[in-house]
Amino acid sequence: MSRVEEMIGTCCAVVICLICAATASYTVFSILIRQPISNPFVWWSLDSYTGFATVFGSVFLFSFCVLIGLYRLALRRAR
Repeated sequence: MSRVEEMIGTCCAVVICLICAATASYTVFSILIRQPISNPFVWWSLDSYTGFATVFGSVFLFSFCVLIGLYRLALRRAR
C-alpha cells in the first residue's frame, strides 16, 4: 500500500468515525434525556449546558478514539 493510499484511507476512516461517533453521542444523549427527572444518576450532569457538553463530548471523544484505534489495529494487521 502506497503512502498516498494510506493517507486517503485514513482520511476516509476519520470522516466515517466522526459520523459514527456523532451518531453514537446523539443516541446516548437521546436515551439519557428520556429518563425520568427523578433519577438523580442520569440527571446530575444534564442540568446545565456545561453538563450537557461534558456528557456529549465525553461520549463523542471516547467513540471516536475507539473507532480510530480499531482502524489502526486493522491497518497494522493487514500489513
